[in-house]
Amino acid sequence: MRNGLIYADLSSFKSNVNIDNFTVWLYKSGVKPSRTISLGCIANVSGYSYGKQANWNTDGSVTLIGGASTGNIIQCFQKVIPIPSDVTFN
Repeated sequence: MRNGLIYADLSSFKSNVNIDNFTVWLYKSGVKPSRTISLGCIANVSGYSYGKQANWNTDGSVTLIGGASTGNIIQCFQKVIPIPSDVTFN
C-alpha cells in the first residue's frame, strides 16, 4: 500500500483439487483491512477465456472467488487498486 493505492501481486498456482470460494493466500503478518476489499479480476485461468476475482479479508487472507477445478493453472497478474475511503488498516 502506498499513496492510497493497493499493489496486488499474488503468486500463480496450479489447483490439485476442485475448490469453491477458497482462501488461497494466507498471510500471518502484515497489515489487515478493517473490512473485506474486492480486488476485482486478479487472474486468468490458463487455456480458458475467463478471469478470476478475489477478496482481501479482514484476517489478511485472500479468497479466490468462484473456485477452480483440478488441473487449472491460475495465472495472477499485478494490479493497482484504490483503497476505499472507509477502510483503515491495523
